[in-house]
Amino acid sequence: MSAVPVLTSTIDVDAPEWLVVPGADELTPAWRADVLALFDAVADIDREAQGPDRLFADGPSVDPEHAVDTLLEFRASLDGDERLVAALTVPNRWPMPVIVSVGVADESGPDLLELAGATGGAPSDPPAVDELPEDVGGEGPVVTRFDVDDEGVIWATVCAVRRQDGVDTRVLWRTRELDVVPVFAPEVVALVGRVRNEVSA
Repeated sequence: MSAVPVLTSTIDVDAPEWLVVPGADELTPAWRADVLALFDAVADIDREAQGPDRLFADGPSVDPEHAVDTLLEFRASLDGDERLVAALTVPNRWPMPVIVSVGVADESGPDLLELAGATGGAPSDPPAVDELPEDVGGEGPVVTRFDVDDEGVIWATVCAVRRQDGVDTRVLWRTRELDVVPVFAPEVVALVGRVRNEVSA
């Protein structure tokens, strides 16, 4: 009987650009205190840097306490094999939550376009499909689509899927703030290259 492959995955990111949000079993008071201090500092930078040339300068200030609570609630809602990271790089719009999931590639399962959300649903326009840049490794699509929910709100979804060495890595970001999409979508795609996977027997 052959051994079941063991997949280990690491998201190689650091604050203040990115933050890995822990699940309930990993959450500690120290983590929350450190992140609140970080969010306070980023909020102070946003306030001090306001000006006509500042990106999204007219946006509302971020409430650090609310931002932490929202991220933890989002993390708690995810499936067991999904992880959450948040970007702090977009002024007055952070944190930007991105779902990361990793699994052994299933050649008999959905193809990469389907995994990236290029099919199905009822998008307002045909999804835009691009190839992953070479520097993230592997191969796969980047799909950007816009869907209208039951309340008439337009949601943008950016999803990138990488297949490399028998492992699929998927990053997914959704937002109703459509003006942020051109700014943040490249960071979502780059995040794929920060996920390190290893399969051992």
